[in-house]
Amino acid sequence: MIKAVLFDFAGTLFGRPASRWLSPPHLSVLRAPAPYVARMNAAERAVWEARDLTPLANRSAYWTLFRLAGLTMPDSLFQRLHDPAFWLPYPDAAEALRVARPLKIGVLSNISWDIRSVFSRESLAVDAFALSFEIGVSKPSRRAFEAACVRLDVDPSECLYVGDDPVSDGAAVAAGLQFAQISTAPVGRREPVLLEALASHGIG
Repeated sequence: MIKAVLFDFAGTLFGRPASRWLSPPHLSVLRAPAPYVARMNAAERAVWEARDLTPLANRSAYWTLFRLAGLTMPDSLFQRLHDPAFWLPYPDAAEALRVARPLKIGVLSNISWDIRSVFSRESLAVDAFALSFEIGVSKPSRRAFEAACVRLDVDPSECLYVGDDPVSDGAAVAAGLQFAQISTAPVGRREPVLLEALASHGIG
């Protein structure tokens, strides 16, 4: 029996605007970082793996990523990604949270800054946040999912995780949670998918 729903943040409840906000080469690297991550040395790889645990690691990791791709990282890029005003709710986010409200609601996110103000701005109520920079571990580690369930006071078997990444979010299954994968796109381009994801697990 599902007693709680955990949502991912970026690409699930909130996203980036559809309008151009970064050069095509930079976007290409962000969308497919694997070739450049493979070229990192051991120290750089360690920072990359810890990129969502501190703001400093986050800045350093992406500076290295773009450097290996032959690009610079504008300060405006880092500031924008960490600016609450830059993140917009998907049109179906508020309704999804309303439909799930009879259950406990949480947000588990790999992120290096506090996103609570983004939810407050949109008047979106969440019972618990498990943010990687606060809990000291990031997805796909099962410890991240376990920490989120502890904050919601539910057993992993009683929790549904909704996210867009089949690897980091899909690891919810290995942690004992149920998982609903959604498709994603910039805000303004994504079809409403959250209600269908909840309904597929008997919610709503």
